[in-house]
Amino acid sequence: MRLTDEQLAVINANNKKILVKAGAGTGKTEVLTRRIIRLIEDDPSLSMREMAIITFTNKATEELQSRLKKHLYRKWKNCSSDQEKKRFRYELELLNSCQISTIHKFCKSILNEAGPYYGNHILFNPNFQIRTDSHKNAIDEVLENWIQQKKEKGEVIEHLNIMPVHKLREIILKSYELLRTKGLVIDTVLSRTKRYANLEDRMQRRLKMELVDLLRQVHEYYFLLKYNSLDIDDLLEYCYRILKEDRDLLQRIQRKYKHIFIDEFQDTSLYQSEMIKLICDDSQHAPSLFVVGDLKQSIYEFRGADTESYSKIEKWIAENGTVLTLSTNWRSQPSLVVFVNTIFSNIRENDKYIFYQEPLKPREENCEIDFSKVYEWIWCSQDESQAKKVSEWLQEQLKNNDAKNYCLLFRKNFEMKSFVDEFTKHQIPFKIIGSGDFYSQKEIIDSLKIVQYLHTPTLEKYFWEAMNTIFIDHDAEKLTKLSATIKPFIQKFTPAQTLDFIYKFTEAHKLYPKRVYANLMKLKQLARNLSFNENITLQQFINWLSAMIQSEKDEPQADVAEKDHNSYVTLMTIHKAKGLEFPIVILPNLDQNISQQSLNPEILYHRNKLTLEFSYQKYYSQSSAKIISKDYEEAIQLNQYQTYSEELRVLYVALTRAKEKLVFVGSQNCPKNKICYQNWLKID
Repeated sequence: MRLTDEQLAVINANNKKILVKAGAGTGKTEVLTRRIIRLIEDDPSLSMREMAIITFTNKATEELQSRLKKHLYRKWKNCSSDQEKKRFRYELELLNSCQISTIHKFCKSILNEAGPYYGNHILFNPNFQIRTDSHKNAIDEVLENWIQQKKEKGEVIEHLNIMPVHKLREIILKSYELLRTKGLVIDTVLSRTKRYANLEDRMQRRLKMELVDLLRQVHEYYFLLKYNSLDIDDLLEYCYRILKEDRDLLQRIQRKYKHIFIDEFQDTSLYQSEMIKLICDDSQHAPSLFVVGDLKQSIYEFRGADTESYSKIEKWIAENGTVLTLSTNWRSQPSLVVFVNTIFSNIRENDKYIFYQEPLKPREENCEIDFSKVYEWIWCSQDESQAKKVSEWLQEQLKNNDAKNYCLLFRKNFEMKSFVDEFTKHQIPFKIIGSGDFYSQKEIIDSLKIVQYLHTPTLEKYFWEAMNTIFIDHDAEKLTKLSATIKPFIQKFTPAQTLDFIYKFTEAHKLYPKRVYANLMKLKQLARNLSFNENITLQQFINWLSAMIQSEKDEPQADVAEKDHNSYVTLMTIHKAKGLEFPIVILPNLDQNISQQSLNPEILYHRNKLTLEFSYQKYYSQSSAKIISKDYEEAIQLNQYQTYSEELRVLYVALTRAKEKLVFVGSQNCPKNKICYQNWLKID
């Protein structure tokens, strides 16, 4: 790969703090790799083990390790001296044990070095297991006890006058996960919410007081439950807090690493950015910092990504180091790059959203720009199915083109179903990557039903549910035989072994389609992971799987091709496509509304007043009237600005996946004033 001047400037920069604003398709991974190799070449005393390289996903970690391995191998092979050859061979062998990982694994390594730690709201031991359901267990137990105590005192529970218990549990779960994910100081938010509740009307005040009371009890009890365990969010929070409190540990980490690299920094969270500022401060032994990010591609706010934290780090580095750019797009056709620039140049900041436009440069200057070759629209009338129309269009395209050149990108997982049905009907080969409706699949629900029966065969209800599963298919003799065969082992088996026994007994690998069987194998692996991390019983597994199904937990289905074919059209969400590229990208459903659940959530955080606000639908009422807290509408305005702005960034990520062409699928009847992708894509 021939490097450009701006790429060489990034590779060779020697500032102690560097932020690289790297646009889509600008070769940032290759530049990051070459910078690491350059540093090792220039400093004979430097080793890979003195570097911490932080990536956003495990897949990105594997990609970076692979590239580093190739470069190190090439260096070792072409070395002229035995000493250099020995050195690069050593670095090659060291690669798999170096600190190249996600931020969570990096934090875990620091916590392990800290050893047992007992402080204010921090309880940690390196032997603690990582658990995923502790907060849900805390909510279940606190809610049950809280309701019982209220009943014993004869106190009215305002929430239960307007919603059932399971809905209240959902509200508490959403509220608590919202506070944890954003890295907020929970005690502060609850105290301020309680204070502002005094300004509410009677019902709203009582509802807020109940919400605060429940969340405070959940938070306190959750801390007690976490003895011997911690969750994913704890890794970042504890790491930051311990480094802040323990100066000796901070200095040990600073001496351990000479360089820290962070990729995809636009997806940083509050804890991550504050932790990096601690480690890479201005002290003598602090490591050099090199971060790569692109604010235009920050699309993970729901996981805690914080654009304000990124902006503060950019300003901090600009004052103490240097900010460089990678702006030449090598991925896409020049006309396509200019087309995308034009779309976002037309989108002006207003009171509803903002987009940080930093135009990409095409790889060829002074080339002929022809938009007609790089995009087209498939228009559908009000009565036409977009899935059917895209299927018919693809059938024609595939007569002369390879299916692997096409990728459909969706905003949400549920949108895929109609396209899967039509592609199957039209015999279009396809594969789905990471569809998030794993727990709603019949084979997963049927797995729960059959395990429930085998665990408690005396309940008639479980018998009839098991009879209707794909495993038994109304064959009473088969079910009886399965029950009798597994009975001697059921108490000894782990959940994964139980599932394995069921699948083998019913010959699942022979009878079911590839996707169904792949999902069953994934469920077995999830059960194995649960047992490994938490040593759960079969009843605990049943409770866990039931909770996942009822909560409609977003989990990707197993990746598998639907047909025995060498080439497939790919279907995936835009979030899953981050970092990938395809010759032709098809974007359907561009006329649909921005998610109302995101724009008007039941519970949200007031960014200015630091309070929780709510909008409750009366569950037992036929009317559409809602009970709304006093500052909810104000919080909504702040929230919607962020939501719309992130939707623009999601659209940007989708458009910049294409190498050759974009195909838009829209409605002829879409109102011109509607805020949706279709209207944002106008270039007239």
